[in-house]
Amino acid sequence: MPVSATYLSALEKLFGRNPVALLEDLYTALGTASRTTIFRILSAVGYRTSFSHAGRYYTLKDIPTFDPQGLWFYQRIGFSVHGTLRATLVRFIALAPAGQTHEELQARLGLRVHDTLRSLVGSQAIGRQRDQDAYLYLSADPEKAAGQLAKRRHVAPRVAAPD
Repeated sequence: MPVSATYLSALEKLFGRNPVALLEDLYTALGTASRTTIFRILSAVGYRTSFSHAGRYYTLKDIPTFDPQGLWFYQRIGFSVHGTLRATLVRFIALAPAGQTHEELQARLGLRVHDTLRSLVGSQAIGRQRDQDAYLYLSADPEKAAGQLAKRRHVAPRVAAPD
């Protein structure tokens, strides 16, 4: 269903002032109290939801300029080409040659990801292996996970215990 010129103009004005918006901003800008109407309009023009801030922020699909890892930040609000935080973590871990630690993921994404990682391990969307003093998050594919673990141990060999 095509979006009216009035709605398109309102979105252009809203996102022209600020590249991200809260749902409340969209209600005001579009002059509607209907959540269904908001998402019908956003779906028609294309939008993204933040992976940070519990997905509370929205932007239009053409606004972000994603970095090579598929991330874009506006102020401290994160958006990912992969969508949600869960999907982004699964993708980052699957593509990491030597797996990823919580600290590495937290530094890259700019937010605490411990609970989400624990949930992903519980649902078997990713694997986890204790490595030295930290957990290493690995691909859910056992063969790939073994390669990641071997690579991590090769890159950061264990320090031998003193005799």
